[in-house]
Amino acid sequence: MRALIVAALLLSLSACLGGGSIRPDPKNDATRREIVLDALGQVGRPYRYGGTTPSGFDCSGLVQYVFAQSGVKLPRTTRQQHADGRVVDMDDAVPGDLLFYSFSGHGIDHVAIYLGDDEAVHAPATGRNVIVASVHLKFWRQHFVDAVRVLP
Repeated sequence: MRALIVAALLLSLSACLGGGSIRPDPKNDATRREIVLDALGQVGRPYRYGGTTPSGFDCSGLVQYVFAQSGVKLPRTTRQQHADGRVVDMDDAVPGDLLFYSFSGHGIDHVAIYLGDDEAVHAPATGRNVIVASVHLKFWRQHFVDAVRVLP
């Protein structure tokens, strides 16, 4: 099943990055593909508060780890990661962009990696595992704050 998800997302990723009148940087395309593949490779790993490795991730630890695997250095916390890029409209989000959420009502406190095709990888909470979820699920929509592009 995971292989089918990966194949479908790769197909949508190549379509998302290859169209339009402005041609993205091919190196960026490759980096985005690596990020998507590595994020998908972490699905099923356990959530661990403060976790930054495949033995257990929190949300920002997952993002930092996945991007580092592609040579992209990001800060550690969700708020720092949010400040590290530029906000883009969700309709313009591309695979590898970051999606930020607020559950406390006191600023950014969750981040996920956008996969394209309206899906994102999350390290959601204690007692759960890394998941793929639709950005259109009511739970995620209610808490969504920003889409942020950290890659050029």
